[in-house]
Amino acid sequence: MNSYPESPHQSLRAHLLFFIITTAQVGVGGASFQRKIYKMVGQDSWIPVLFAGLLCHLVVVAMFSFLKKYPDKDLYGIHKDAFGKWLGGVMTFLYVTYLMLIALTILRNYAEIVQTWIFPDLSPWFLALMVLALTLYGVLGGIKVITGIGLVSVLIVTSEILLFYYPLQYADWGFLLPVMNHSPGDFLKGTEEMSFSVVGFELLMFVFPFVRDKNKAQKYTHFALMFTTLTYLIFVLTALVYFSGGQLIHTIWPTLTLLKIVEFPFIERVEYITVSLYLIGILPNVMLYVWSASRGIPKISPLKEKASVYLVVVVLFVICTLLSSRLEIRQMNAIAGQVSIYMAFAYPLLLSLILLFRRQVSPPRNGCGSG
Repeated sequence: MNSYPESPHQSLRAHLLFFIITTAQVGVGGASFQRKIYKMVGQDSWIPVLFAGLLCHLVVVAMFSFLKKYPDKDLYGIHKDAFGKWLGGVMTFLYVTYLMLIALTILRNYAEIVQTWIFPDLSPWFLALMVLALTLYGVLGGIKVITGIGLVSVLIVTSEILLFYYPLQYADWGFLLPVMNHSPGDFLKGTEEMSFSVVGFELLMFVFPFVRDKNKAQKYTHFALMFTTLTYLIFVLTALVYFSGGQLIHTIWPTLTLLKIVEFPFIERVEYITVSLYLIGILPNVMLYVWSASRGIPKISPLKEKASVYLVVVVLFVICTLLSSRLEIRQMNAIAGQVSIYMAFAYPLLLSLILLFRRQVSPPRNGCGSG
C-alpha cells in the first residue's frame, strides 16, 4: 500500500483521467434512469441524455478555468484561498457532506438491487459491510489503486454494451416516433432528471492535483464525458425500442431487465452475473467519493486523513443500515438528485465566476502553493 496521506507527488498520467471520470459517472444510476426520463419526455428520452452530456462538457470547461490556476490544489485548497479560513471551511463541510451523500446513495441503491434480483433475504448491513470493507482497502491503497479498479470497471461496462445486441434483435424503431414531440419545459425536466445519473465528473476537482501532465488532462476528461454520454445514449435507445411506453414506465431497472433475455448454452440467467459484476462497477465509484470526502475532513477538523477515511466509512455504514424501506430510499434519491444539480453543476460554474471576478479585482498572489 502507498503511504497515507497521499501527496500530489504520487502522480497519475493524464490518460488515466478517462477511466476515473468514466467509472465515476457510469454507476448504479445506469440501471434505472430510462424509466425516470421517460416519465418526463416519453419517446424523446434520448434527447435529455445529449443535453446532460453537453452540460457536463460546459461545466468541465469552467472547472479547468480555475483548476489550471491552482495546479497543486484541490477544491478544498481553492476554498481556503477564495473564501478565507472560515467561509472556506463552511464550503468544504458542505461539499464533504455532498460527497458522502452520493456515496451513500450508490451504496444503498446497489444493496436494493442485490436484494431484489438475487438475495431477497440478505440484510443491507451485511452487503454494506462487504462493500465498505473493500472500499476501505482501496482508499487506503491510494488513488492509483482506485484507478486500477476503475479501469476494470470500464471494461465491464463496455462488455455490457455488447450484450445489448440481443434485445436489439427485437427492437421496434417505431417506438422512437414522433421525434421532438415535447415542450422545452419537458426537455428541461428530463435533463434535470438525467443530471443525477451523470454526476461524478466533479471529482476532477480532487484528482487534478495528482495528474502529472496537466496540459493533457482536459482532453482526456472530455473524451471520458463523450464515452459516458454515448454509453447512456445506447442504454436509453435500447430500452426505448425494446419496451413499449407502458412497459418502460413500470420497469424499475430497465437495463437489468433487458439482459434477462440474454442466454448462453452455459449461462441462462445472465442478469445474475450482471448484478454481481455491478459490484466492480460501483466499487471504484464509492471509493472515489469516500477518498474525496476524507481529504476534506482534515481541512476542517483535527482529524488526520487516515482517521477521516475510517470516520466516513463508519458513518456510511450506520446510515445505510438505518435506511430500510423503499420509501426512505426514494426520498434519499430525490434529495441526492436535487443536491447534485447544485453541487456538481451549478457550484463549479459559480466558483469559476467568483474566481474570475476575484482575479479581475485583485492580482493573484505569487505561487499557488500545494494542498
